[in-house]
Amino acid sequence: MERLLTAEEEKIRGEIRADTTVDKSKTQSVARLNETMSQILLRYNAANGGNWVQQNLADCLTATMQDSLGFLLAGTAEKEISKRPLQTGAVIALLCSVICCLASLLLIVQKLSLLFGCILLVMAVLLAFLSGRLWFGEREVRVQSRLDADTVWRTLKKASATMDRKIETFCEAEDARLQEAQSLSCKAEKAKLSEEELQLFGALLEGLYSGNGDFSLRQLQKIKLYLRHLGIELREYNAENAELFEILPSRKGAATLRPALLDGETLLLPGKATDTEP
Repeated sequence: MERLLTAEEEKIRGEIRADTTVDKSKTQSVARLNETMSQILLRYNAANGGNWVQQNLADCLTATMQDSLGFLLAGTAEKEISKRPLQTGAVIALLCSVICCLASLLLIVQKLSLLFGCILLVMAVLLAFLSGRLWFGEREVRVQSRLDADTVWRTLKKASATMDRKIETFCEAEDARLQEAQSLSCKAEKAKLSEEELQLFGALLEGLYSGNGDFSLRQLQKIKLYLRHLGIELREYNAENAELFEILPSRKGAATLRPALLDGETLLLPGKATDTEP
């Protein structure tokens, strides 16, 4: 995922810068990033076509990342109005302007000094202007929220690296789980015999090692019960089921040497029998 994303680095940076400076639309940037992640996911799945676990996990992580892109729109841009405090100098300048104005009127009206009257009048205008400059007023500050292409890119790259790491970790854990399950399955197949089977085979071996023929024959009778317990049917020879047996000619007539073993209608092992030649 990180390698595929890095291949789109110039495109992503350029689109974000264009949306920020030209179109000034964060919504458009989010839509572009969403589409880019969808294309990267398609290429990632195509490169990992034989691993459905890896594909599904990448799809889940990409969907989560795409939904998280909405956080880029969470910020707001508002106008801030700040008030400047009243300046003492503005009040003093205003008072001086009033005094100069009154003095100028007095000199001009009384015809005491026209020149000084004009000078004081000019000073009154200048002081009034200075007072206006120093007087408090509202100042409007515009705040514009923008996306930083470099920050967005670093975040995307870090997220893709995390996705790769999580996918690899999950796949390793899944492989370990499958190997453990396979190991347990093999152990189950190689499981020890049941208590009944141990008793049966132990009795047969006892008859073999002791050389006691009567004892061995009595133990062999248990094999029929054991096979029936496994669902295997023992069928003896007669004229109707001759196709289940290997027939050996004999002058003594029909006899079953070994019963046929069947699982339902399936013949597991043909029997052996003797019969007179027709």
